[in-house]
Amino acid sequence: MLGSRLATEATVASNRSLLRMLGAYLLICLAEFSSWMVIILVAFDRGGAVMVGVASASMLLPAIVIMPFAAAFGDRLPRGRALSIAQAAVGLLTLALALLLALGAPLWLLLLGGAAQTLALSLVGPMHHAALPFVALHPGELVAANGLSALIEGVSLFIGFTAAGALIGAFEPYQVMLGCALVALAASLMTSGLGISATRQHLVGSGPGALAAAVRGLTSLRGNWGALALLGMLGCTFIVDGSTEPLMLTYNAEVLGLGDGTAGFLAGAYGAGLAVGAGFQAGLPRRRTASLALWGSALLAAAFGAVGLANNLLPAFLLAGIAGAGASVVIVASRTLLQRSTDNVVLARVFAVQEGVQLAGLSIGALLGPIAIQTLGPRLAFIPLGLTVLAVAGLARRRLLALDRSAQVREREIRLLTRVPFMAALSLPALDHLAQSASWMSAAPGTAVVRQGEAGDAFYLVESGELSVTVDGTLRDHRLGPGEAFGEIALMFRARRSATITAIAPCELLRIDAAQFLAAITASPDGAELAQAVAQEQLARDRRG
Repeated sequence: MLGSRLATEATVASNRSLLRMLGAYLLICLAEFSSWMVIILVAFDRGGAVMVGVASASMLLPAIVIMPFAAAFGDRLPRGRALSIAQAAVGLLTLALALLLALGAPLWLLLLGGAAQTLALSLVGPMHHAALPFVALHPGELVAANGLSALIEGVSLFIGFTAAGALIGAFEPYQVMLGCALVALAASLMTSGLGISATRQHLVGSGPGALAAAVRGLTSLRGNWGALALLGMLGCTFIVDGSTEPLMLTYNAEVLGLGDGTAGFLAGAYGAGLAVGAGFQAGLPRRRTASLALWGSALLAAAFGAVGLANNLLPAFLLAGIAGAGASVVIVASRTLLQRSTDNVVLARVFAVQEGVQLAGLSIGALLGPIAIQTLGPRLAFIPLGLTVLAVAGLARRRLLALDRSAQVREREIRLLTRVPFMAALSLPALDHLAQSASWMSAAPGTAVVRQGEAGDAFYLVESGELSVTVDGTLRDHRLGPGEAFGEIALMFRARRSATITAIAPCELLRIDAAQFLAAITASPDGAELAQAVAQEQLARDRRG
């Protein structure tokens, strides 16, 4: 296991595009959490825990409504460009927040600017995670990239919260916010020109409008009870996350009797735990992902519920960190399962749904935190939130384990796919996704698998058996055997089937739906070029025959 982990980390370190994405993500997260803490501390000074909850919810709620529709552009533009644009928007809006603080704007106007910045930030996450499968070179590297992304989030939360709490005592709030803006703009420059191709521009780019595109992201999850259970567990995790600021700030002030400097430190402890948990997962094997998520929920529930029982800063910090580590396990496992069980064509929109769940959870947590404090006091307020996480994980357990089984690597299918030259040119995450969506079929001797003149609806690979090729009623000498494929001509040229393919021996075939085939091939320039060349050669041979 250690050797596998070191090998995975070595491949990540050698992938320059992936390193650029992760570096930019580090900068944007630092800007996000630092600027958030500046606004939260301003709100706390003006109205206590209740104002923190109101400020958090008011900045998050607009993004919940607008973001799923805005995120559709991530499936329409090349993903590197969409990511860079979203990060640039964050930088410019953070710059506007710095200006509002410098001018002494009222809190409502500051929160309005914060809502706009949060909307831009809510687009960065889906763009980043939807682009990762196109940059990662193999499935293990994708898991590592997800783990490192969560590690970055946790480190940034801790550093951002702690630094903002410390710097706001030495500098004016607008100066801290200005630094955040410059960091976010630097992130945009890092991802500019990344060169990640778009998915199926010829199908997606000319497709439905923003409303229909956003709805497709939602409807793609319809009936996928495992993914929906996953989103429910994620929602509870983010409710806890959203409640940490009012709970920790109040606990710090009323129970521990400490000031703003330690408030950022204590609130950031949860982020430190996120970093530790994510670092632990970055090199783990990709099996039993759902089981990890369930254990993470149990750890989060137990540690978070116990925070209020601590009597001084150190044990409170440690328990909050353990809770963050549990939350990190849930988040990384959930993202990996979503990436591996979702159609790449709507991946950014599905992650926009996940981002919406995250924002909704954060908003609910921000409102529930002050209510729990008012009802139970700053000590006991942690307990019901922890119990809720545990209950939802118990309800989701069966569905998650079923989703995990369906998302296991299908080695038999991948081996067959890589025997076809233009399929072998695809990235392993793309092959893994194709393998997940493929289905097996048997053909008895005399069965016509495809008929000339029919519309092309699938691509076929031969694992065993033999098939004949008939064009315009003439039987050709060429036979199709194990490792060969057919059906790409009709799919690549949007034409009718150019030949009838008939089994002459018992056959086992792997069938890939046309939409999945085109999404994978057109996302890879090498694969698309090779597939088109093969299709042209086959078509020319049929005509010559």
